[in-house]
Amino acid sequence: MLPAERSTTHDPFGTGLPSDIFDAAVRRINDIVVVTEADPLAAPDYRVLFVNPAFERISGYAPREIIGKSLKVLRGPGTSHEALAHLDAMLSQRKTARTELLNYRKDGTPFWVEIEASPLQSALTGNEYHVFIERDITARKAAEAALREQERSTGALLANLPGMAYRCSNDGARRMFFVSAGSLALTGYEGAHFTATGAPGFNELIHPDDREAVAEILARQTGRGEPYEITYRIRGPGGLEHWVLDKGRAVAGEPGAAVHLEGFVSDITERKLLEAQVLHGQRLESIGTLAGGIAHDLNNIFAPIMMAGDLLADKMTDKDSAQLVEAVSVSARRGAELVRQILIFARGMEGPRVAVSPAELFGELRSFLDRTLPKSIRVELLIDPALPPIAGNPSQLHQALLNLCVNARDAMRDGGRLTISATEISVSPSAPRPHPEAVPGDFIRIDISDTGCGIPGVIRNQIFDPFFTTKGVGQGTGLGLSTARSIVKSHGGFLTFDSSEGEGTTFHVHVPAASSGIGAQALGETPSEPSLEPLPLGQGEHVLVVDDEESVRVIMRSTLETFHYRVSTAPDGATALALVGRPDSKVDLALVDMQMPGMGGIETMGRLRQLLPNLPIMGSSGLATSEDREQAAALGVRHFLAKPFRVENLLRSVRSALAH
Repeated sequence: MLPAERSTTHDPFGTGLPSDIFDAAVRRINDIVVVTEADPLAAPDYRVLFVNPAFERISGYAPREIIGKSLKVLRGPGTSHEALAHLDAMLSQRKTARTELLNYRKDGTPFWVEIEASPLQSALTGNEYHVFIERDITARKAAEAALREQERSTGALLANLPGMAYRCSNDGARRMFFVSAGSLALTGYEGAHFTATGAPGFNELIHPDDREAVAEILARQTGRGEPYEITYRIRGPGGLEHWVLDKGRAVAGEPGAAVHLEGFVSDITERKLLEAQVLHGQRLESIGTLAGGIAHDLNNIFAPIMMAGDLLADKMTDKDSAQLVEAVSVSARRGAELVRQILIFARGMEGPRVAVSPAELFGELRSFLDRTLPKSIRVELLIDPALPPIAGNPSQLHQALLNLCVNARDAMRDGGRLTISATEISVSPSAPRPHPEAVPGDFIRIDISDTGCGIPGVIRNQIFDPFFTTKGVGQGTGLGLSTARSIVKSHGGFLTFDSSEGEGTTFHVHVPAASSGIGAQALGETPSEPSLEPLPLGQGEHVLVVDDEESVRVIMRSTLETFHYRVSTAPDGATALALVGRPDSKVDLALVDMQMPGMGGIETMGRLRQLLPNLPIMGSSGLATSEDREQAAALGVRHFLAKPFRVENLLRSVRSALAH
């Protein structure tokens, strides 16, 4: 056995090499070289006999601090006991051992080494030694740890993303080599469904109608070496369909061909539905604009017919003529009602908003349904009396709900069950919107469910279109659902539905709760229901009628003069201003059409107010908006007539305006 203090330049192994050559060779080695004694075999505390300069450079221990001592000084809390036991076991059997071990420098910092420990015997002395060649792999271990952390964080990121990352073959099947954990939520299948041996390719999930288009886009984009972005449908377990967005790129193989694809697939079903709803809403808005313009013209046509019918009815003495006049009047009123429904669709129903009790609203609805629905339809109302009130117009809400109930009745030709329920819900600002028109706030959701035939999928995007109907000729106008939707929308709410063919339909009416804020009051309109009181007569007051429609001016002049008023007419605002500016013209009331070309009704009212601050002014229109009415109210206009109106409405409104 060699003494511990033997010089590091001595040839301890009997190689015969000059000490200077041996010393130079050892010094040039960048790896640690340690020689320890091999006896006693039972003890793991082999004494160190030799270390090269790299030992001091890497561990920080000088040779004098380690020679004659155990290598235990390099061990620490992170050193593997299993690795040390493996070294001892192999050396005890006089076998070479290899392992990786965490050591600690003199200053306490850890470092990793890759060890090769070999038993050697001196050919000269016969003594046995253990030679440890240790390579510093701290940088490699750090890189491996960083890579593992990156893989872990990437895996966690991919698992948390709402979609599926993938790598697949660039062929007709798109066989998957890798899919992230998001595959289950996206497709309904675990990743192994795609990556197992013999598994079907991802293209099996693509909707048959979309496969050809997807293949064409992939071939074109990968052929150009460009990224691809494709929208298509996939079918999961049970045939459930989702819209997805597939974004990726081709990965070239060794020959340079695009042999692989890698990318990310995300579910965009909700976005596609919202896009469809927005497009549908835009289409309805366009139709509504057109319908509103037509309705304005029709109201100007029906207004003189209705008033003329009222006037002629009092002048007809023979029965046949009276019946003819009545027929004309009835037809005009029916036309006016149809126009009213068109206006509801085009602009929504406007009017005063009050706190409406759901229990009272449904009580009135139940009473009406009991009188009108066939006995084969059973009506169930599930209403909590403690529900908060709704912010709305009672008659308009009743009309909207009634339209939906009538639609349910028509879907149950052979009878069934009509269920009406209500609940309170909230739309959170941070939650996904249930409908493009939904705004955050508290709502009362009214559900109207039937057990009828359901709505076929091919027409579900059309049911709210005006004049769209599946009924026979003469059985409906196709305005019921569009009117209901417009009423709900004008209340600040929204309307959705669920339907299954053969199983029934449920419409969900969302209207704001009164706690969400009650809308501004609109200018009141004179009721159209006839009164039993005699029609008021004038006392020679001078009424100025300003309207661009000649037929309206003629019939209003005739009507007012019949009931003892003096009347002047003007076809536009400029003529009206010139007339009231004459010294001999004393006007007691101005009745101004709010929709006129050139100088509009609001401007005409403002100019009249400047000339005659105390002049009573009435507004009339076949298509007045809430903005028009608010502007008129700001000018002191408190009375308004919606065309077409009957003689009674005109006379009572004129009398009321003059009285104020």
